[in-house]
Amino acid sequence: MKVFSMNDYDWMAGETLESCKADYLKNYGGDEHDEDFADTYELTPEDMQHYKIADEDGTVRTFQEQLDKMIAEGDDFPQFFASTEC
Repeated sequence: MKVFSMNDYDWMAGETLESCKADYLKNYGGDEHDEDFADTYELTPEDMQHYKIADEDGTVRTFQEQLDKMIAEGDDFPQFFASTEC
């Protein structure tokens, strides 16, 4: 499983960029030619250790720790992973 930056503020988790784009479009609107998708990319291992995600209770994990947790819990992918807009 990988994490992909979809635009300047949203990330999706899934096996491929294409599956993440399709799920993002289905659930959050836009079209595949939307300029938001101009700079999509897979996060590097360094990115996965650098970026952090916080739960409502204040627990903070790296993106890698969060992805590992989701996989261990048997989550379905692709799925929305994180946003700076929440």
